[in-house]
Amino acid sequence: MDEPSSTPVSDLLLHPVRWRIVQRLLGRELTTTDLKRDLPDVPSTSLYRHVAVLIDAGFLTVVRERKVRGTTERTLSLDQTKVGRIDEREARAMTPEQHRQAFLMMLTRLAADFDRLVDSGDFYPRLAQLGYSQLAVYVDPADLDAIREGINAVLEPHLQEGPGKDRVVLSFVAMPDD
Repeated sequence: MDEPSSTPVSDLLLHPVRWRIVQRLLGRELTTTDLKRDLPDVPSTSLYRHVAVLIDAGFLTVVRERKVRGTTERTLSLDQTKVGRIDEREARAMTPEQHRQAFLMMLTRLAADFDRLVDSGDFYPRLAQLGYSQLAVYVDPADLDAIREGINAVLEPHLQEGPGKDRVVLSFVAMPDD
């Protein structure tokens, strides 16, 4: 594959199906069959089309292929460095409505994930892996950059699956409060 698509991040990820694909692939490798199982309401042709768009844009990578009953099954991986990190140029190109839509999509998926955990019957045994809180910090732009760099450095070693490791999704929001 040559250069990633020049399609803006907002156009790519503000589509609800592509957003759901990206969320399912956070920190894991899945086959297209796994995605079909996880997203049963999305028609197969639509799912494959959206996966192709994300591959062309460089968000998804095909890490393995294997033949299954005369067809090729692809195992996909997500480039987590691209997801959820919109650079300042891209953020300035987005309209306020696009920012609102992206934020609401994230909150909606977060609420749906929480509901799924609560309804799973596995809630109390996994309570130690659950946390939610809010706090205020006082920072200038350089402080905030340093905090983000520090968080990225702490999280980097934990972005890959490993034996005995459970998948935990962390969501961070930094918002001016003036």
